[in-house]
Amino acid sequence: MTTLNLTLLGAFREITAAELPPVTSAHSGRPLRRYALQLHVPDERHQELDAELKAAATPDGDHLQGSDAAWRVAEGWTASSQGRRPEIYVYRIEIQEVEVLYAEALEVEGLRVVPGMYRERADEDTITVTVVAELSGEDDEHLEELLRKPGAWYDVTRRGISDTPVRMRFGRCVWQRTEEGGRRHLLELVGDEGSTETAPSALDLAVRPRLDRALEQVAAHTGALSRLLEELRAGGVLSESAVKAVEAAAAPRPLTPREQRELSRTDRLSDYWS
Repeated sequence: MTTLNLTLLGAFREITAAELPPVTSAHSGRPLRRYALQLHVPDERHQELDAELKAAATPDGDHLQGSDAAWRVAEGWTASSQGRRPEIYVYRIEIQEVEVLYAEALEVEGLRVVPGMYRERADEDTITVTVVAELSGEDDEHLEELLRKPGAWYDVTRRGISDTPVRMRFGRCVWQRTEEGGRRHLLELVGDEGSTETAPSALDLAVRPRLDRALEQVAAHTGALSRLLEELRAGGVLSESAVKAVEAAAAPRPLTPREQRELSRTDRLSDYWS
């Protein structure tokens, strides 16, 4: 048995706990401590404790605060009443150490991304990273080169969490321009290499392939307008060859990587951080 210092019901308390075998973190690979607790709470406060334990059991909830760590409550905790009124409720719970997951930098293919905002989750050992960062110049160009290879896998190192690279691919990536002339990116990286491919959702299928075809048409018309302006500036009068050139430019075609990235631009990057 050991003694833990935990904040419960608005006070810092010393609680006797039984140590359980640790679990290995899917994020860093280090062992995370686990304990079993038994709490005795009077009737008038058991609903308050219920609310605290429910919040501490959610992945992003208000975890229990200890002297050296935060603790998540494992699902399946129990409470039973004993004795005559005023009754005493006996709680049996398990808690697990919560990791602080914030990378100092992401390193991928020679590119170093320093997060302004960072979030990392693991679902059945599949790590998903979401990061907001500002890039400019060569770093921004380097990122765009990586994004032009949809579905490509890269070794990603999350400095400050683990020095062991994880194989990851880029997911949804949106961006907005900054006042300084650079770009602010929201990047999603997913480490699901080797997992079974997920079938498209009903919503995704509902808007395709019409949305894909509409995007191709928009890009084609944009190219036609640019070509038309070039011809007007260069010749001053639309000749037959100029008409044919405009018609050729308006023909539907696959999007270029640059055009695909332009469709990911947003004026409100914060809307995608939830």
